[in-house]
Amino acid sequence: MSERKQDSRIEQRKLETYARTLLEAAQSEDRVYEDMVPLKAEADASPEVLSVLSSMATGGDLDKLPEVLDMYRDMVDGEKELVGVHVTTAIPLDDELRSLIKNKCEADLEEEVFLIEHVDPSIIGGIILSARGERRDASVRMQLESARRVMTQGSGKSEV
Repeated sequence: MSERKQDSRIEQRKLETYARTLLEAAQSEDRVYEDMVPLKAEADASPEVLSVLSSMATGGDLDKLPEVLDMYRDMVDGEKELVGVHVTTAIPLDDELRSLIKNKCEADLEEEVFLIEHVDPSIIGGIILSARGERRDASVRMQLESARRVMTQGSGKSEV
């Protein structure tokens, strides 16, 4: 057996052990489906969030997570001059594009911004920006939908 296959099988067993441990713990507490929500949140969490949670676990402070979350919300609410901008693209941003988008958003909003990046291949290309309850959709998907509406809202006459 090749070394790569062996490594792959070892990795697969390791992942199965993690999943089985989580499942058995959830089953013992009758929380199988309820535990999927926080697991999904963890899986989607940024490396920074995971690092803080790991530090809290190491320090025995995970029970203080609700208090930390409350403080975090208070801090976010207090940071009125800092605006979170959701950026959705079909592929991950590179550093150059990230900087360009951040600078453009800061100029438009006249505030310091931080980007909350999302990847959604279904937009095909382009970008969707959301901040302060406003949304700008410059995605290829939206352009195609607009073109489809124009093409299907004809005058009823067929011109060739």
